[in-house]
Amino acid sequence: MAISLVVAVFALVGILSASAIFPPAVKINPETDSREVPVDTLLKISTSRFRGSINSVEVKETLLDPMGTPVSEEIISGHLEGGIFVPDSGPLLKPDARYEVTVTADLRQLSLTGFDTEQVSEKVTFHTVVTPAPLVSGSAQVVEIGSPIVVEFNTPIEKFDYTLAPEVPSTATIDADNRTRVLISFEGYQQGQSYTLTVTAATAENGAGIKQPYSQAIVTTDPLKVIFVPGDGESAVSTSARPTLTFTEDIRNPDIADSLLAIVPATLGSWEWISSDTLEFRPLDDWTEGAQVTISLKGGTEALRGASGSYLREDVQSTFTVKPSKFIDVNLSAQTVTLYEHNQQVRTMICSSGSKATPSLTGTYAVYAKAEKLDMEGEDYSAPDVPWVLMFNGDYTIHGNYWATTFGVPSSHGCVGLPVTDAEFLYNWAPIGTIVSIHY
Repeated sequence: MAISLVVAVFALVGILSASAIFPPAVKINPETDSREVPVDTLLKISTSRFRGSINSVEVKETLLDPMGTPVSEEIISGHLEGGIFVPDSGPLLKPDARYEVTVTADLRQLSLTGFDTEQVSEKVTFHTVVTPAPLVSGSAQVVEIGSPIVVEFNTPIEKFDYTLAPEVPSTATIDADNRTRVLISFEGYQQGQSYTLTVTAATAENGAGIKQPYSQAIVTTDPLKVIFVPGDGESAVSTSARPTLTFTEDIRNPDIADSLLAIVPATLGSWEWISSDTLEFRPLDDWTEGAQVTISLKGGTEALRGASGSYLREDVQSTFTVKPSKFIDVNLSAQTVTLYEHNQQVRTMICSSGSKATPSLTGTYAVYAKAEKLDMEGEDYSAPDVPWVLMFNGDYTIHGNYWATTFGVPSSHGCVGLPVTDAEFLYNWAPIGTIVSIHY
């Protein structure tokens, strides 16, 4: 009898030890954190050991958009049949959803006094299979030269098909390092182009396919542009001017600018970035009076690149003329022509400019041609052998006027007329390129 008692004690100790090591629990399948669960999977719920009783089952369904963001929630009503949760209507699981299953149960556990009952709650969360969808946005994807169009999916894919409109030769590759990405490279890249990319088919590694085609606007970068100051053709530029080049966007590779720029005639000085989009030339000495200066900048894909990847389509240049030592000032209000040399007044002469009906044009010009005599004709006038003519703006000139009896009153057809002796002095004094400033 003593032996039987010892055996019984050891048996009881073994059962109690087993209960401690393997306590009763609620089992739910699929398990927590399961992903890509097929929608035909059964939801199995049971208790371990000693026939515990399940009190309640709550199944919360959260539908997700392609980004994984919740769009709706619902508690699914149903009941257990043979350890399987059966919904009251329709299928239990849907694709692209997260499920939270909460089970409460009374579990029986062996103790020294018999069976104890413990109420427990168990919760698992799992995700069903994901339907592939490209993560397109409402804004256009900007693609720079040398970079592919990138199509991001919400799940790894194994097959992909698409169209580009307008049609252009292209190649699509699923990224081997990240199979949620498709890289589309296309030939004949040009800036300032627009395309429509349509994903017509895609199959995920889980076997699911896209629900419908998806479209995304694709644009290539706008060309990089630059504004020269002084501008091309500008005259009367200060001898102390610091020319600037301002780009339409920040420059990502400013360090190579020096190798792309040239100034003719060669000028000692340095280029400095005064902001992320503006370059300034600082000459060591003042510009030579009357000099014609050309600044050129190389373009192309290997030249300066904007923040978006844009580039100058071609080489660009700008030519300006430094204010010469001699300068002609025409004051239409005072009806005078004043000559300056090295900023010192040389001579002031009375003139007659254009009448109210045919006014002289204001602005800053440069003498581009000279003639000792020139026949002038218009719709209502003819003046042969007009002397000492300086041409500065198309047909507009400064010239000697031999037919006028008085000066100081606007009366011409648009030209600036001078007494003949004054016109001769001006003709001999002013070389081609002399700046003419006309103003009120």
